[in-house]
Amino acid sequence: MAKTLKEYLRLRGDPIALAWGMKPPYGLEPYKGALKLAHCQFMQRSRFLGEAFVLTRENQSCAPGNFYIGFGEPPLGLKSGEMGSRREDGRPDIFGTPGAQRRNFLKYYFVEPHTVKFFSCAPLSRCPFDPDVITIIGEPRTVLYAVRAAIYYRGGIVRGETGPGTCSTSWVASYLTGEIKYTLGCFGAFNRTGIDPSEICLSIPLEWLRETCVALEEWKERGKPLFHEPPPNEEREWMKVPYEGPYEG
Repeated sequence: MAKTLKEYLRLRGDPIALAWGMKPPYGLEPYKGALKLAHCQFMQRSRFLGEAFVLTRENQSCAPGNFYIGFGEPPLGLKSGEMGSRREDGRPDIFGTPGAQRRNFLKYYFVEPHTVKFFSCAPLSRCPFDPDVITIIGEPRTVLYAVRAAIYYRGGIVRGETGPGTCSTSWVASYLTGEIKYTLGCFGAFNRTGIDPSEICLSIPLEWLRETCVALEEWKERGKPLFHEPPPNEEREWMKVPYEGPYEG
């Protein structure tokens, strides 16, 4: 399935496999290296470097991220609204007031605190555990193709949310709801994690993955064109024709 996704969707890097648990995945040991990163940074290493990690709270450097994925309680500043709205240097933060941050907090997806001791991430093509969620990172057109393949047989609507952190509204939301979830991102995704500004995150529960890949394979076998669109925006022919015509677009 990883090969199908990478080949047919022309992904940069691997799809990222994710799993939550109170015990490490069978046969695996927790990461004991010297890296202490946000879990989304470990995910980027899985995506591009092919590395697998079984992480604990001690490996995770992002306090809100710890909360979202289930490692512990939310930071007090996140609950009070101070963390995202009041900088010590006086510059604007994510929200203009603590109240705005508090209202946003009510919309967060988070795993119940202390119900997760291990968070695992790996490239799907070499995943050593059974994943709960697969996260694809790609340009909107790529993500659209993935969504269309996922709903090709069963129909339905895929919804996304933007406001809380990417981890909250993509892979955590997908894990908790059993639905495909995308987000336009967050400051941390583009800054700290280093996701390309042209990319967005799409998370797919494992139970959706096989039929998504089956649809992609059927499209290729039956000749459905992908990535065939003409040049965008001002490069389109109908944008260049003179007013006098004649031209029919």
